Amino acid sequence: MTIELSLSSYIGDIVRPLMTGEIEPEGIDLTTIIEYPPKRHRRFFRHEEFDICEVSLASYLSSRSDPDKHAFTAIPVFPEKKFRHSFLFKHVHSDISDPTDLAGKKVGIQSWETTANVWIRGILQEYYGLDLETVQWFRRKDDDVGASLPDRFDIAPIAGEQGGDAVEEPLDLKQALLSGDLDAAMDPAGEMFNAVVESETAELFFDEPIAEEKQYYADTGIHPPMHVVAIRDEVLEAHPWVAVNVFDAFVDSRDRCFERNRSPSAKTSLTWSHLHRVDQAETLGPHAWEYGLTERTRQELRTFIRYAHDQGLIPRQYDPEELFVESTLDC
Repeated sequence: MTIELSLSSYIGDIVRPLMTGEIEPEGIDLTTIIEYPPKRHRRFFRHEEFDICEVSLASYLSSRSDPDKHAFTAIPVFPEKKFRHSFLFKHVHSDISDPTDLAGKKVGIQSWETTANVWIRGILQEYYGLDLETVQWFRRKDDDVGASLPDRFDIAPIAGEQGGDAVEEPLDLKQALLSGDLDAAMDPAGEMFNAVVESETAELFFDEPIAEEKQYYADTGIHPPMHVVAIRDEVLEAHPWVAVNVFDAFVDSRDRCFERNRSPSAKTSLTWSHLHRVDQAETLGPHAWEYGLTERTRQELRTFIRYAHDQGLIPRQYDPEELFVESTLDC
């Protein structure tokens, strides 16, 4: 039996074989929809427009407090993993030289629920000693799921905050940082990064962000997961086998990507990509992109769950096993 399902993700190399149809999940005729993360996440969390969707880990955690309203369940697939020290920026005249200098400063964020922001806030607090309650936070959009946040955090909308379903590029956040209205900003968008490195008024927060990220990994063994893959419960109830078959397809897509990346002639415009691949393998080891609930991924998830709880996004610290389709726990 073959069923028709839709999948929304982006066209990153690790999912490209699946998104292009080169890899096909067994028993599923898959229609793929390429959508950029902020808009994709909102379309799924608010409207469930897709049967299967790559989604924000933080928003997924927030949704677990009301699973009847948010009727979907994740599988332990992590298509996006990234360190976030290099996505923290500051204005050149902000008088900031250390993370603890952010106390009392105006810091821009996409939203409180943005996964990248949860990670870097947690890291700044745990590893650099920043008290998150001393920062003035300015968000550019409301949360996709929208937990009731504790009053102990000073969070206000930036001018021009986008509510409803608006999730355009962070023009207001970028302009506020470059103009000096914000002292610092944390943002995962490529446009923001490019604007900062090309600017004379803003700069990367850390002088050597790669060194900071490598040291963080050496200290913790954590390669931070950003996204998981969620499947609508209606699909899972009608076809329980879908979860494992989709999991296997994502694994096959990842492995096909890694096989291609091993070639020095891999088709990329990054001249030294083959050398960067070797450096990454030496730094992160062979299992930094593990799927499934392994010792490594459990540790990563527990850390993120703790950060999300500390920051008021979830009412309790979930066990990782609670978050995923039961049939995939041993995949």
